[in-house]
Amino acid sequence: MITLGRTALALGGFFIIIPAWPVCAQHPVDVTILDFRLTCDREQCRTPVLEVHENTGADASSVVYVFAPPPGIILADGHTTGVEVDGGGETHYVRAVAASPTWLKCEWVAKGRSTSEPGLSKGYCWIARKK
Repeated sequence: MITLGRTALALGGFFIIIPAWPVCAQHPVDVTILDFRLTCDREQCRTPVLEVHENTGADASSVVYVFAPPPGIILADGHTTGVEVDGGGETHYVRAVAASPTWLKCEWVAKGRSTSEPGLSKGYCWIARKK
């Protein structure tokens, strides 16, 4: 994550803050680490439910996460899906965008339809387990 005032470099869960030029100094951006994990049963693995809100009506908010399976589980990369719990349509959605036997990549998108109506994407992605 790079800001005008400081550079933050994330390596294996450690964050290193490197000061930049004092002329451009700003307060650093707070970094939140979300420790999301896939939950698996005998047939499939799924992400936790995540909500993305967009209140401006001008731009879309988008969150992309990559999930690794628990130890000993192989994912069936040809069987991915996203499920939206609330909402729907082209302005807000949840989907699984890519997968392999060792990871699942999901995207949540929310875009306000007008300046007074917020967008909401609430849902989860799931993937079948390889048998």
